[in-house]
Order: sequence, then structure tokens, then C-alpha cells
Amino acid sequence: MSTAPNRPVSYALHIRPLFTTNQRDCMLARFDLHVYEHVKANARKIHGRLRDKNMPPLPPEDNGPWPDEWIALFKRWIDEGCLP
Repeated sequence: MSTAPNRPVSYALHIRPLFTTNQRDCMLARFDLHVYEHVKANARKIHGRLRDKNMPPLPPEDNGPWPDEWIALFKRWIDEGCLP
């Protein structure tokens, strides 16, 4: 999933769809990856885990860690102010 360089990254359009149901369910004890305010409040922590390719248990059907392109998009979302 990517966006044109001049188009702002949006949580609803670009970021939320990247989280699988299994990832969201896994993180519910800490915060809900399906809720914009939770992801925004924890964005740097989430980015660190993604960058380290160490997101909490990813079942094999989730195809493992996020690709570098998705991680860069998530970082860009942070850098642009975590737009809803």
C-alpha cells in the first residue's frame, strides 16, 4: 500500500487497513489497533516494533513482518502528524 508523495497519509485510508485482524486481536490487551486515537498515542512504539520486525505474534497466515514499504508509510504518517 502506498500513496503519492504529495498526498498526506491518512490513518483511515492508508494505515488502518495494514493491520490484520490477528494483529489487532493480539494487541487488544494494550491498546486497540483498530482505534485511531490508540494508534496515534502509541505510534512511535508501534513503529519501533515494526522496524525491528518484532510485532507481537504473527500467525503464519499473516505472512510475517510488514514489508519495508509499509513501515516507511507508517513512519511518514507519524512525520506528517498522524492524520485521522
